[in-house]
Order: sequence, then structure tokens, then C-alpha cells
Amino acid sequence: MWWYPPEKREVTVLADPIAELRSPSGSLISVYVSRPSPGGMGALLADLLRPVREAAGTKERTVQKSVRADAERIHAQAESLEADSAPAYAFFASDLDRIFTVESLAHPVPNVSFLGPRPYLRPLRAAPRAFRVGMLVADRSQARVFVASGDLVDEVSAPLLADIGKSNFGGFSGYEEHTVRSRADEVSTRMWRDAAAILLEKHQHSPFDYLAIGGHGETIEEIGRNLHPYLERLQRVTFQAGPQTLSLHSVRVELADRAKEVRGNRESALAGQLCDAAWGDGLAVLGLSPVLSACNAQAVDTLVVAGEFRRPGSICNSCGFLIRSGDRCPICSSVMFEVEDIVAAAMEATVDAGGRTQQILVSSPLDTHGVGALTRFPCSSEIMTA
Repeated sequence: MWWYPPEKREVTVLADPIAELRSPSGSLISVYVSRPSPGGMGALLADLLRPVREAAGTKERTVQKSVRADAERIHAQAESLEADSAPAYAFFASDLDRIFTVESLAHPVPNVSFLGPRPYLRPLRAAPRAFRVGMLVADRSQARVFVASGDLVDEVSAPLLADIGKSNFGGFSGYEEHTVRSRADEVSTRMWRDAAAILLEKHQHSPFDYLAIGGHGETIEEIGRNLHPYLERLQRVTFQAGPQTLSLHSVRVELADRAKEVRGNRESALAGQLCDAAWGDGLAVLGLSPVLSACNAQAVDTLVVAGEFRRPGSICNSCGFLIRSGDRCPICSSVMFEVEDIVAAAMEATVDAGGRTQQILVSSPLDTHGVGALTRFPCSSEIMTA
């Protein structure tokens, strides 16, 4: 049985100042755009800004004027973005509140736009965290060691070599063959341990999420038996490969496949843990209304969203209270703002309270409910709606 380390609580965010932006009038525009084909940025931004302009049409004149000015300013950035090389960009703008920020993003995002009192950060919260992976690819005569973080792959040492002697024998040389093969096993084992020691050093400096071991046949199992106990406790994935012809491109392809496998398994395990806890009256809730109530009580440890599940709702920009619908905040009596994606607001409330969020892509029983949460303490309806 493998030990699965808890997910790190690192969350992909731009910066705290972005998360803390507020627009009392509800005029804050959030726009996310991934790089389109050359020459298409202007048209894409115009298309994304159209629903924002329409949403502002029902608001006060000062908000309409602010949104119109911001939309023009954002669209004017198209030419400079075409000349840049980032995979995606995020805009946060409210002329009324003197806010205008453009951020380059390191990963593609859904093309979306929102208008409201707070920045829309779900595309960032939902972005999967890059795995840090230790990789060892070896046969009996050579071992290569890699460390990867996302798409960045580094071969952290020169290839390690083992002199295993000749591999074919003729005539009556059984004793000689046995002696040479025993020595070959020893030098191969020593080489694998030396390679594992390099991985251990890298793991102690910055822990791996899992190990990837490449080889052929029984070699993979033998390598595994020569890992340090600290590395043995990590989740391990294996694949068929040899060090002699391995290229950095093939390493990246292999790691991408293994990362998809690991992420899917962990998402399935998390969804199962959540549903089992909720069905067993444990520290968990299922469904949007119970989740919003748990967020209001700052009880959420881990918020889990099934794919692109999204529902409208209302948020109080004064105290952050979340509800499916309502005009006045039941806590501070302030005016509630309608938002298109109350799930995104729940994600922000969870992060603000020190919890973590995860949007999963695998099919699971959570699909029926859309969203659920592991909680820090039991949440009665009285506590959750207070």
C-alpha cells in the first residue's frame, strides 16, 4: 500500500493585492483570455467584453460609464498582447475605483469575463498545481536521474555507469560466468543506490510529490528495492524505458502521461473520501447550499468542485456572506450583489479562511451534487446560517 502525501496547500494566485480588490459599486471587471491564433486577440477581447457591457446596462449610470471606459481600455491592449509571448492574461479593472491591472499567466485559462464587487479568481484557483517529481531511468549498466516541476525537466547529474563486464560466455566457464554475473549484480546495485541517493538529496531539499521509475522487466522492481526508506514511502509510478536512448522530449511526454494518471487517481480518492464522510455523517457536506453555509461558518477545510459546476448566487461585499439568493445580508443588512458564479465566491471564502480548494475533472459520485466540502468541525444549520 502506498502512502499518499497530503496535497500541499499552495494555491495558484496572482498576488494578495489582487484577491483583496473591492468595488463597492460592483463595477469591477475580471477578464481571462488565452492566446488565440495570431491576429485574433482584438476580436476575442471584444467578444468577451460584450456580456460585461450588457450586464452593466441594468446598473447605475456611473457604473455604466466606468465599464464602458474599462472595456475600451482593455480592448486597446490587444496589439501589445499580440506582441507578447505569455500563454494567457488576466485583466482586473474598475475606472470608478481606479483599478486597472494586467497580469501575464503561465498557463492557459478559460476565456471568461465577469462583472461584480470582487475579482473573479476561479480560473486561478482551479488551475492544477504543478507536480514536483523525481525520476530515475536505468538498466544494469547506466542510470539517469531527473527532477521535474511541471514542464521544466532537469537532468541533475551526469549519467551513472556500471562496468558489468561481458554478458556472454562459451564452453565450460560456468564458475567464471557465476562470478562475473555476481559482480555485475553488485556494481549495478551500487549504481542504483548512488542514483537513489541523488534523488534523496533533492527530495530532502524540496519534497517530491511522487517518484517515476523507468526501466525494463525485473529491473524496475530491483531499483525500487534499493530506494531509501524516505523515498519508498512516496507514491511510485513505473514505465518502460531505457536510459541509453532517452531524450528530454520523451521524458516530458512520459511525465505528462504519468502526471495525468496520478492526478486522476488522487482526484478519485478525494471525491471518494468526501462522499464517504458525508454519507457516514462525518465531517463533510454535499451540495451547494450546505457548502455555502459551511463557508459562512469558516468551517471548510477542503472545498471540492466537480468540473465546471457553476450556479448563480449572492454575496455581501461588506462581510462576505454567501447565499443562493437574497437582497439584504442577514448578518450586516448590507445590499447583496448577484454573481453568476457563487461557487467561485465559495472558493475565495475557503482560501480566506485558511482552507484549500480543488476542482476535479474525474467522474465521481460528487457529480450529482456539484460541490462538497470536508469540514473542520460539525456544521449544524444554526451555525452555518448564523
